[in-house]
Formats: sequence, C-alpha cells, structure tokens
Amino acid sequence: MQWTITALIERFNGVRLGGSREAVLTHLCSLEEGSCGGIAFFADARYATAFYQTKASAILIARNFKPVEPVAAALIGVEDPYGCFCLLIEEVHQQRLTPKSAIEFPSYIGKGVTVGENIYRGAFSYIGHHVVIGKGVKIYPHVYVGDYVTIGDDTTLYSGAKIEAYTEIGNRCIIHAGAVIGSAGFGFLSRSDGSYKAIPSVGNVRLEDEVEIGANTTIDAATLGSTIVGKGSKIDNLVQVAHNVQIGKHTGIAAQVGIAGSTKIGNYCRLGGQTGIAGHLRLGDHITAIGRAGITRSFPKGAITLSGTPAFENKKFLSCYAQFKNLASSKK
Repeated sequence: MQWTITALIERFNGVRLGGSREAVLTHLCSLEEGSCGGIAFFADARYATAFYQTKASAILIARNFKPVEPVAAALIGVEDPYGCFCLLIEEVHQQRLTPKSAIEFPSYIGKGVTVGENIYRGAFSYIGHHVVIGKGVKIYPHVYVGDYVTIGDDTTLYSGAKIEAYTEIGNRCIIHAGAVIGSAGFGFLSRSDGSYKAIPSVGNVRLEDEVEIGANTTIDAATLGSTIVGKGSKIDNLVQVAHNVQIGKHTGIAAQVGIAGSTKIGNYCRLGGQTGIAGHLRLGDHITAIGRAGITRSFPKGAITLSGTPAFENKKFLSCYAQFKNLASSKK
C-alpha cells in the first residue's frame, strides 16, 4: 500500500508538526525498526529514545507534543496516534486477506441446516444437523460445528475451532484456531467411597455480538441454562471459562486467566494475565485485576483495581508490599 503525508493529515484531521518533505509512505513499522518509506507512531514516553533515533519517514504523534531534539521524520499531529495507527493496520490487514467464498471439498454438512448467503466453508469442515448459519459466515478448514448450533452473520471460525452442540454465536464474532466452545463443564458428584460421578452439562454457551475468542481458549457449557459472554467482550488465548460463568459487555480478558463455575463478571472489566477467580463470585462493572491476581471473594460494587492473592485494592496492596519488602532489613 501507499500513503502520502498530505493524505494522512486530511484523513485524520491532523497537522504537520515537523519535517517538510512529502515522502511516499509504503509500509507500517515500529520506531525501533523504522526504515525509509515507513510510518510509525509515538504515544509512550518510554520509547522516547527510539522516537529521536528512528529512521522512519513519518511518525504519528499527539498534537500537543513538542520534540526537544530535531527529528528527521515528518511529524503528523493527531488526536490519538495509536488509534490512527491501528486504523492503518486494519487497512493493511484487509488488503492482505484472500477472499474466501463458496465450498471446498471434502466437507460434511448435516440434515436440516439453514445456510445464509455468501458463506465460506473450508475443506474437512464438519457441520452437524439442524445448524443455522447466517450470511457472510466464514468456516475455515477442520472446524467442527455440532448439532443445533446457531451462528450469526459475518462470524468467522478459524481452522480447528470446535463448536459443540446447542452453542449460540452472535453476529460478527471471531473464534480463533483451536478454541473449544461448549465442552462439558467440570462438575462431579463426590461419592461416599471417594470416587466421582460426572454431572452432565445440559445447558449451552451463548456468545453475544462482536465477541472474540482467542486460540486454544475453552468455554464450558452450562450445567443448566447458559454460559454467557457479553457483547463486544474480547478473550485472549489459553483462557478457561467454566460452566455457568457470565461475563458482561466489553470486558477484556488476557491470556491464561481461569474463571471458576457460576461466577458473574460485570461490564467493562479488565482481567490481567494469569488472574484466577474462584467460583460463585460476583464482580461488578469496571473492575481491573492486575496480572496474577487471585480473586477469592466478591466485589459487587465494582470500580476497583485488584492485586495480590487473595486480591484486594491495588493501592493498599502496594503499601503492604512496600512494608513487606522492608521486613528483613528492619530485623537486622
């Protein structure tokens, strides 16, 4: 692709803050790996050294930023440098996509399936009985879709995804490779002799519109009712969501998070990597969990940042941790 500095200024309602040359921009790059024809962005002071040393031809920066040293690159002042750069990434991504349509063989489709217009079904994919598939759906090779599954419009299932029976997937969702949606929950009845009897999962999983599920993430079907992921929520790779969990709208969950059964998580929450959440808890809206937090009790009011195990308010945790680090020296 190609862009010009003038075109980017017009597109993002930007201003030229430095550099006079009208370079032709041919690729996106980081500050550290900048090269002639590249466009980068600068939005974090930690990368100041790379900003002043970059060989990129143009840089998106904040309108109010004033360099303290000369910069060879053309500087384009915009409201949100990272947001604008992400739009360019999306543009490049769309150009690179190979259009997918029609049906590849061999593949299997069951009885009573309803299929919308303009779908793609890859080789070796399996579609069970009585499945409903919306328009514009893309099902990549080696995807398994069980019986009575519903898939909304413009949803993409990448290679190797497994969608178990009765799962409901909304519009414009993305399920990445190897994810398993609707597998049996981890529920067992303890017998008097110490053995276990499995409790079947007769519920399902429901993903609302614009949900994205990362590679090799598992979301278990409910014992009864539904395991729910709310509209616009994004779940990273290698996450475990147990049976009957309910996740609110626009919540972000990083890799290796584990959420035990029947816990309810509010809207606009952020869970850092390797956070663990015990079962049957209630977490309100706008909760942030710092990575590796161990949440063992409910925080229904929300609007709090949590750290540590057992997790509690982040500022208190940092204060306690500062004292903890000084214990050894104080005893000398």
